[in-house]
Amino acid sequence: MIQPIKEFRVTRLTISGFKGYADSRTFQFGNMNVISGHMGVGKSSIADAIAFAITGVGFYAGSKIDHLYHQHTRDLTVELVFEDGTGKTRTLTRCRKDDKMSITLDGRPMGQGELFSLFGERDLFLSMFNPQYFIGVLGAKGRDLLERYLPEISKEEVFSQLSKQNRSLLEQQKFLSAEAYAKQLRGQVTDLERDIVGIQGKIALHGEQQKAQAQELMEAQAHRTQLQTRIDELETKRTTGFDGSSLEDRLADLYARYEELQREAPEVADTEALDTKLREITSKLAQRKAEVYHSKYQEPLVQVQAKIKTLSAEFNRLRHIHDGLKAGVQCPLCRQTVTEQNLPQVKDEFAVSLRNIQTEGCQLTAQLKEIQALDTKAQAVFEQYQNDDIAACEAELKSLSEQRAQTVAQAEQQRAGRQKELDRLHSEIQGVELDRECGMLTQEEAMELEALRTQLLETEARINVLSEMVQASPAAAEQQQEDIRQLQAQIQQKREIITALACYISERVAISFSQLKMNRVAISLYDVVKTTGEVKAVFRFTYEGRDYLCLSHSEKIRAGLEVAELIKRLLGVVYPTFIDDVESVPVIDNVRPTGQVFVAKVVKGAALQVQITDAPAGAKAA
Repeated sequence: MIQPIKEFRVTRLTISGFKGYADSRTFQFGNMNVISGHMGVGKSSIADAIAFAITGVGFYAGSKIDHLYHQHTRDLTVELVFEDGTGKTRTLTRCRKDDKMSITLDGRPMGQGELFSLFGERDLFLSMFNPQYFIGVLGAKGRDLLERYLPEISKEEVFSQLSKQNRSLLEQQKFLSAEAYAKQLRGQVTDLERDIVGIQGKIALHGEQQKAQAQELMEAQAHRTQLQTRIDELETKRTTGFDGSSLEDRLADLYARYEELQREAPEVADTEALDTKLREITSKLAQRKAEVYHSKYQEPLVQVQAKIKTLSAEFNRLRHIHDGLKAGVQCPLCRQTVTEQNLPQVKDEFAVSLRNIQTEGCQLTAQLKEIQALDTKAQAVFEQYQNDDIAACEAELKSLSEQRAQTVAQAEQQRAGRQKELDRLHSEIQGVELDRECGMLTQEEAMELEALRTQLLETEARINVLSEMVQASPAAAEQQQEDIRQLQAQIQQKREIITALACYISERVAISFSQLKMNRVAISLYDVVKTTGEVKAVFRFTYEGRDYLCLSHSEKIRAGLEVAELIKRLLGVVYPTFIDDVESVPVIDNVRPTGQVFVAKVVKGAALQVQITDAPAGAKAA
């Protein structure tokens, strides 16, 4: 694992192809180095070379390195020899040839990422090496750089600075980030306040609704009285002079006939026997269609065909032997040599055998044809009987299906007649009941009475609902007031925690700022809104109370030196610092740089000179 270098000083620098140095040039350095000469002789090139060796960019960074090349070459080499904190001498070499960069440390190749692990990231190193880099180049981006390297402050350290009340309150809370927790609590307070506004709106709405419901209840009760009065008038007229006994008797008779007809079981078609028969015939038909002709002549046919095949093979074999017989060959059957004398006799014997085989073959062929004819006739008879049976089954199926359909139709007709009679009786019952209900009323008055009864039921239901709502409103309002009191208590509790968090954040920021304390420079990274505890990121850089933009060049250098020393202190390192344009700084009395120091000044008309002031006089460039 790469261990960061906490302390180093440059002892030698060799450059070639770098800016104004086409050929190789070597410089020796001590702890305090004064680089002087006329403008343009290469003072700033030394600063660029040291920065380039470590970071890959010049003294003031920049995205392009073309300005670092010598005008007559594209090959560039910088060799930096330095002594680390242990006293070990190490060599860092950076070469760029054919636009390809290579880096070695003590002869071992390495990447820029490894260099950053050793010396820190680019902006960090240049802020220590170049006093004008932090604010002059990074500007507001320097805030993020400082924030990353500020030591973390523990809760216990902040708690120790709080009042007993705030400390006790926050120790009961669990939070990782005070800012996030305060923001969460502020959001909860906003939600609770919104809930209170909602409940207050409901209370106001319920008050208005209660008044409206009380008024509506009074109107509904008055309407019920009007309906009841009109219903009583119509009921009196309906029953005055009306004798409904005959209608009652007729209605009783109709109900009895209607209920008797309903109790009768509806006609259901009895098709069980027909269905059973249909299933049997269907199964029989399927079986008959599936039957396949099986020939009883199959075995004799096979036997005769086998014999004919055997005779044919024997005939061909004997004919082949017969045709090949001649004097001097051995007979394959008797194993005797055929001579000119017995050749005719032997051929005659084979000819007789061939004729016998032909005769037997003709007999077998005739027998085969006779068997095939019998088989064809038997198959035709089977197929005729099968077709006749299938036709008979299909005819029977058709007849049974027609009988079943007729039975179902008759049952359906009987059910329809029964339903028709039920409908007639129902209609007559309704008519008689209407006559009994109307009594002495006209049809229009009877319809009015029915409508009034419906309205009365609806009005009474509405009165019951309104009565419950009017009675429940005071209890609901009291519960809502209690809900508001509970929400207000929660808000007060959360605001006390927010106030304690604001104090916590303020103390933490104060502790953080104490780590940024410098002689004349003041840097602010945060602003705390004391009422809410919100932390706002800011970046203010002042020197003796004045903004950096208002400073002179010499003041900016002095301010930059304080920042460089601050960063060294935060990181715990001792790195070199290069002060350019030192002739513009009459005196550096605000800070004393730690580590190796390079100062560059313009001496009009003088050649480049590197003087080591902590070594014997006269140490110059090699």
